[in-house]
Amino acid sequence: MSDLNDFILEQLKDEEFQKEYMNQTLAEYIEDGNFNAFFRSLELVIKSRDTISGFCEKAGIDRALLYDVFKGERVPKVDTLAKILKTLGYSLKIA
Repeated sequence: MSDLNDFILEQLKDEEFQKEYMNQTLAEYIEDGNFNAFFRSLELVIKSRDTISGFCEKAGIDRALLYDVFKGERVPKVDTLAKILKTLGYSLKIA
């Protein structure tokens, strides 16, 4: 893993930083439509809390599906995104 990823994972241990990071990447996704960057941020938040396998078990999501999303090979359905966010303790609101 790169030094930047290690740094980000260390910072992501702080829940307030996680929220700001997710809000920023979600805003960027809405602005530029690059879902890969947003899902990369989700991956890093998940890895800062748990293993991918452990998270998938808690969320009730197929691990292969989540890896495909993280690799940019699939765009998740809204219900999958909702499961991910709910398991992380987040909600998505229209403001």
